[in-house]
Amino acid sequence: MTDYKNKSLVDVAYDILSGHDKPIKFKDLYDEVAAEAGLLDDRKAALISNFFTNLSLDGRFVALKNNEWDLRSRQTFDKVHVDLNAIYEDIEEGDKDTSDPLDDDEDEDDKILRGDGDDEDEDESYYKDNSSDEIF
Repeated sequence: MTDYKNKSLVDVAYDILSGHDKPIKFKDLYDEVAAEAGLLDDRKAALISNFFTNLSLDGRFVALKNNEWDLRSRQTFDKVHVDLNAIYEDIEEGDKDTSDPLDDDEDEDDKILRGDGDDEDEDESYYKDNSSDEIF
């Protein structure tokens, strides 16, 4: 057992995965990390979400199917590459739907912002009626 007092949980996970020859389920990985780090059950439960987030953000790791994790360096490009063009295409296709109920008053709002509203005469009369020569 290695001394893990000065290592982050993600670094402990890296050491554990380096010692395995295949991917590990997240729960099994976290159980091993917690055991190696000497976490008690209450502390282990409190840190699981932070561990998952840090593991996800660390470029050394990759999430695979069935909630398995492995070192990115051991996986082929086609297993770990996410084609962002496909994601952007999905987003653009979703933007084609113009039936957003929140945009119903967009034209009226634009007129008001430009000062093209129907109540221009009312605005002018308001300022004329409420003008004062007094300075506050």
